[in-house]
Amino acid sequence: MRLFAAIPLPEAAVERLEHLTAGLPAGRPEPSDNYHVTLGFFGECDRHVAEEIYLGLDEIRLPEAATLEFGGLGIFGGDKPRLLHAALGADPVLSRLEGKVASVARAAGRTKRHARFIPHVTLARFRPGEGGGADLVRWIAARAGFSAGPWSAESFCLYRSDLGRSGSVYTELVRYPFTQ
Repeated sequence: MRLFAAIPLPEAAVERLEHLTAGLPAGRPEPSDNYHVTLGFFGECDRHVAEEIYLGLDEIRLPEAATLEFGGLGIFGGDKPRLLHAALGADPVLSRLEGKVASVARAAGRTKRHARFIPHVTLARFRPGEGGGADLVRWIAARAGFSAGPWSAESFCLYRSDLGRSGSVYTELVRYPFTQ
């Protein structure tokens, strides 16, 4: 099974993002049920690796909640845009949590896919050649000052990702509180 760790969003943040993405002129919008802040992607895992990840994540404790706030939009992929995202501001608790999740991944034999953690929520995905049109550039420019929050994140989850014809379906397997 494909696994990842992420912070789920509160309903108010989901509603803000749904409103923000109305009228998106290009790309395949991410279903709002899938909105989350990825902390670590573990990929395909057999039962033994999944259990190691589960137990490692269960050991993570933080002294306080993370304070999350959206601040702008961005596109990943450079000259070949792959996805549109809502960017999150820097938060030291979030950075510490991501580092702890990365340690669990390494201990389970999983390497990090990206060199640098960029906290975000995926809003839409683009097929090759789809993400660079003038309509999309104008749409993003009109929403450049987007901000929402702050909100307090007090837990994170281990999710299973199942690939389907219309995109991925995410299932929450376990919720981990930051403190206990």
